[in-house]
Amino acid sequence: MSTNQYAVIGFFGGLIILFTIVFFGANLAIVIGLMLLAAILYFSFRGLKKPPVLTIQQKAILVDFDFYKTLTLTERKEFEYRVSYLTQNKEFMGRKDLVVTDRMKVLIAATIAQIGFGFEFITFEDFDKIIIFPKAYYSKDTGHYHKGEVNAAGVIVLSWADFLEGFQISDDGYNVGLHEIAHALRLEDAIPGDEYHFLKETDLAIWNHVAETEYDNIRAGKPSFIRSYAGTNRQEFFAVCIEQFFEQSQGFYNALPELYKAMALLIKQDPLKRKRNYF
Repeated sequence: MSTNQYAVIGFFGGLIILFTIVFFGANLAIVIGLMLLAAILYFSFRGLKKPPVLTIQQKAILVDFDFYKTLTLTERKEFEYRVSYLTQNKEFMGRKDLVVTDRMKVLIAATIAQIGFGFEFITFEDFDKIIIFPKAYYSKDTGHYHKGEVNAAGVIVLSWADFLEGFQISDDGYNVGLHEIAHALRLEDAIPGDEYHFLKETDLAIWNHVAETEYDNIRAGKPSFIRSYAGTNRQEFFAVCIEQFFEQSQGFYNALPELYKAMALLIKQDPLKRKRNYF
């Protein structure tokens, strides 16, 4: 149970007990209070009794995930836990007759876990639905075909064909999954709730300051290591930088070391940290 759920139970439980004391006496109120306490303890222990564990088939899928290969044995166990939790607690829905498979769940969950791996486990609690189309889909809202999108209503949408293409070449800096989950990361940080403001304000301030120069350069049409689509707006700039940060780490650092270090500081991980220490 989340902190908010406990708060709601506590609030209404207190009202019930107060009402009972006023109209029926303290003895009955004590009984009701004990029953509420027992209910809270039951649901708490029920949630803890069985930690998420990957099946043998799911783990076999994860073994080929590039980010997973870079982790230590200890980190792999933590990553597996996160992937398993996400596969079990997100609602994966296929569209256009697409049948959702374990491979889809594991690879999408692994992408979510990858971006948030520098933090204490971020569950992306505000994004409980993941919609998967077989390929790029037409949006009536925009009048265009999309490879993916994220909205504040709690939905992540992905084209499976384009998601897979993003991982086929691991160093080209194009990855739809990383791009869309990067948008979800910023929204999760901004939506009030249990996972609100996990990005430190000081780190965000550094990122915004360092990023502004490169963003303005791209908008002005100047050559940049960051691809031109990043100049669409600041949200797209962040998402494109995430793609290239993970897929072209060395090139990113060589071309824009201050921007690279600002990103590493912001999301609490550095893909190059096993090769060099920049901090």
